[in-house]
Amino acid sequence: MRNDHPHPRPPEAIAPTLLVFTRGRREPRRLLPGTLADQEAALHRACLGVALEAGHASGCQTVVCSPDAVEQPSGAGAMAQRGHGFGERLARAVADRFAAGDGAVVVVPSDVPGFTASHLQRAAATLAKDPGAVVVGPSPDGGLYLLGAARPLPFDLLRRVRWCRRDTRRHLLALLAAAGRRVVLLDPLVDLDRPSDLSRWLARPRGPSARWRRFLAPLLAALRALRRPAPLAPCLPSHPSRRRLAGRAPPLLLAS
Repeated sequence: MRNDHPHPRPPEAIAPTLLVFTRGRREPRRLLPGTLADQEAALHRACLGVALEAGHASGCQTVVCSPDAVEQPSGAGAMAQRGHGFGERLARAVADRFAAGDGAVVVVPSDVPGFTASHLQRAAATLAKDPGAVVVGPSPDGGLYLLGAARPLPFDLLRRVRWCRRDTRRHLLALLAAAGRRVVLLDPLVDLDRPSDLSRWLARPRGPSARWRRFLAPLLAALRALRRPAPLAPCLPSHPSRRRLAGRAPPLLLAS
């Protein structure tokens, strides 16, 4: 008799779920001056688009995990963040995805402009080869831009990590080692948490990709315009109690 119900594939044979963590409608991290709020919002949307495109190109089920309801891009699922503090929200989201039985789970934030399908594919290949491993994408600021596992991570482990600090990655790796999980590191990528991160990304030797250069052209022009010194005030008639007033140039916009 023919079997019309093939055996289910093992979890490591299923394309990972890409879980994209966002801040939702909350005030985004301020990377640019307030006068460039529209450009900053566009930058955050573009970074989210980069993550979603990487998931689509890799054949992943992509889920946007947000603290509030947001407009969902086409083809992406939605998931609410639950819990108090980042660690608990992350732990609950990862546990829920593993409970759904959808194979490996890869978590990325929505602020990594250099993220590509190749980073996601390398993480997936590593987890398929060694399902007990944990894949971590390091950021230069001591944090991480990717966390992937094919087998559930201890709920309390993710809650105990000192998130959003310069020693976050070091603390996470120590906890994973204590739990007996092997860690594989990917190539480092900048995530945009601070103005200095944006400066670092723009100043890379190779610079942003061609796609990003087209996007950034008007933004960089706006930054250059804001950096130009203000014109001098008109000279006033000479008088002992009066003096010439000079305009002030705006401060540097991107901290180094």
